[in-house]
Amino acid sequence: MAGVKKRVTYNLFMPRRRGRRTSRQEKIARERISVLFEMAKSFSTNGDLEGSKRFIELARLISKRYNQRFTKAQRISICRSCNTLFSSINSRFRFSPKGWKIVTCLDCGNISRFKTKDSDSN
Repeated sequence: MAGVKKRVTYNLFMPRRRGRRTSRQEKIARERISVLFEMAKSFSTNGDLEGSKRFIELARLISKRYNQRFTKAQRISICRSCNTLFSSINSRFRFSPKGWKIVTCLDCGNISRFKTKDSDSN
């Protein structure tokens, strides 16, 4: 039996898919990200900040795996360094005179700046 080669058979009916993910998979990933954000919001309003942080981490992992970006509202509502969902308890929102929305995370001290829409005339 030392010289016997094994025969490899391939399924002729279903070809192997390679390359980019299907649009159906990407759609499912976007739906799961939005569900995780909703769950994180409900946990943070109930006071469970660690559970909320875990849901944000899972949403971020799904977005990285399936190459799906967060929406603008989702990006503004989380801290990039510690993955906490911003609320009035753990963040400070300020508007600068030059048209920037400045968000300070009170948990880690990270400062995020976002351009506002009406500041284009500046």
